[in-house]
Amino acid sequence: MRIRTLGLDEFKALRKGLVELYQRAYEGLEEYAYRKPADIKSYLSWLFKIDPEGFFIAEGEKPLGFIACCRHWWDKDFGPLGEVHELAVLPEEQGKGVGTKLLETALEFLGREHDTFGLWVGEGNERAMAFYRRWGFRPVGRMGKWIRMISKRKRC
Repeated sequence: MRIRTLGLDEFKALRKGLVELYQRAYEGLEEYAYRKPADIKSYLSWLFKIDPEGFFIAEGEKPLGFIACCRHWWDKDFGPLGEVHELAVLPEEQGKGVGTKLLETALEFLGREHDTFGLWVGEGNERAMAFYRRWGFRPVGRMGKWIRMISKRKRC
């Protein structure tokens, strides 16, 4: 498995496949996902546009998952921080280290500028919440069906 960033032309060429990957990753969790392919396409384009260097893809023979994060985010309670906006992994690849490697890559990238990291997760997505807890994320609030999780890295 290889983790890498994409250039704009490559992102555009892979976007249709990433839409399908996103749809498959959210099977059973549709209440937390965009459902229409056009909406997903727009969402993925937004994710790429806000910080192209923070859009990472995991691939083997094909794309296995992706993560989109942003170095230039601001939270009303925590100020500037690194934000993880999306982590999607094919169902058959979940539990095999793909998500772990993607999150590790994103946090290393964000950690060049930040000690605080944030993300939102659907309240019923227990598997994702447990995964993020293992990485030091803790619930700090909620908005509707979304749980806000924050992780603060300690400096030596």
